[in-house]
Parts: sequence; C-alpha cells; structure tokens
Amino acid sequence: MRKRKKSDYPTGSNWLDTYADMVTLLLTFFVMLFSMSNVDAGKWKVLVEAFAANAQITQELDLSQLEGQAKQELPDPEDLAAAAANANVEKVTEFNQLYNYLQKYIEENNLQGSVQIHKGDGYNFLTFTNNIFFDGNSAVLRPEGKEVLNFLCGAIKNIPNQIEEIRFFGHTAKDSVVVTAETQTFNRQLSMDRAGNVLLFVQLKGVIDPKKLVAEGYGSYRPIVPHDDTEATRIKNRRVEIYISEDGTDTKSLDVIYDDIKAQTAPKE
Repeated sequence: MRKRKKSDYPTGSNWLDTYADMVTLLLTFFVMLFSMSNVDAGKWKVLVEAFAANAQITQELDLSQLEGQAKQELPDPEDLAAAAANANVEKVTEFNQLYNYLQKYIEENNLQGSVQIHKGDGYNFLTFTNNIFFDGNSAVLRPEGKEVLNFLCGAIKNIPNQIEEIRFFGHTAKDSVVVTAETQTFNRQLSMDRAGNVLLFVQLKGVIDPKKLVAEGYGSYRPIVPHDDTEATRIKNRRVEIYISEDGTDTKSLDVIYDDIKAQTAPKE
C-alpha cells in the first residue's frame, strides 16, 4: 500500500467553503424568522393545518378564510373612484375627474366670483355670471368667455362618449321698468340667443356630437333670488348655466338641480 503524499490531502482554504455555506444558511434562517414576525395569525393557521400530518391540501385547505381576508383588505370601489376624482390630472379621461379639473381651473384663475360649479349625482352644473360671457343687452361672446369655454372644451374632448348631454341655459333679469310685451319678448329672445351662442361655440370646436347639445332660454322666469329691483339682485339673476350629465343618467330638471345645490350649501345643524 502506497504512502499518501502531502499533495493528496486538502490544502489551502477549502474549509472556507463549508464555513461560508453555514453562515449563508444562518443568515437565511434569521431573515426567514424576521419575515415571519408579521405573519397574519389566521393565514398562518390555515397554512399549518394544510401541511399537518395526513392533511389533503385539495380537501382540507380552507380557501374561504383567505378569500374573506383578501376581500377585507381590498379598497372599496367607491373609495377608488373618489381618489381618482381628487387626483391632480393633466387631462380628463374619466367623467368623475371633470369636477375637480374644472374647480382647479376656477381657483387658479381667481374666477370664484364669476363661476360656480356644483357636483351632483351623475352631473356637473356650472353657473356663469353674465358679465363673464356677455356685455349688457348683448349676445356676443366676450373674449373672457371664449377663454373659459376653450378650457371647458379641452376638458371634455377626451370623454365625449362618457357624456349623456350638455344643456345650456340662458337667463336675464327682470326689468325695473313696467313690463310690456316688447320687454318680455326682448328678454326671452336675449336669453335664448345667449344660450344658443354658447352652445354654438362648443359645437364648432367639434369635441362632442352636436345631438348631445341643447340650448334653452328662460328670460327672467327662473330667478335664483327674488326680484327686488336692485342691481345686486339683477346681477345674480343674469347668468348662463351649463349642465353636463354622465352617460346613462336621466336628465335632471332645473328645480331638482337647484334643490340639490340648496341642500349641499345649507348650513349644517
């Protein structure tokens, strides 16, 4: 039997390989312990029972427990919709983003005194004081009004299929002079012309099917504050309103919309 030479025995640092493997395994073990420190107790119980002696995974594993917990952890769809609506978006891609998008524009341009916006169930309702769109006794759109309408058209151009219809309402104030057939005719026609010209401006932008656009003129017969022959009251009653409804929703009457606004703005008791 030949004598073993020194070169037949392991030499050098081969023992480090074994040591390194052991350290790696220990590290892995501690990482596993750390990751298990926050394990859900219910899920851990289900897992242990599933792998218990003689357990049949396909028969004994109670997936309903996991499914129930998963459902509880998922955010509510309405919360997601609200979050989407409140997000700062660069362009409107969903109907529920429209309100916040327009509200932000109103605030950034200090238009709170000239434009109000209300969000109802399946619709947005904008009220414009008369002086932002028209001069007195005129139905010719002012540059300031065109600028606002350009922004509105830009907001809806990506969601025309999500819009059921857009209605434009024109209103005038009651004259302090004696009401005659001529003044009634003039006011009614003026309100119709104003609503129609705002509609035509939007229609000519080509951002939505014209059949979804409707204009109505109410003259002085839909005041939002009672007529008292003061200029302050006339300023409030001279206005243009735009109603934008979501696809699939029923059209709301002005009375319903005004009631919604009153309920939303009424002082909390």
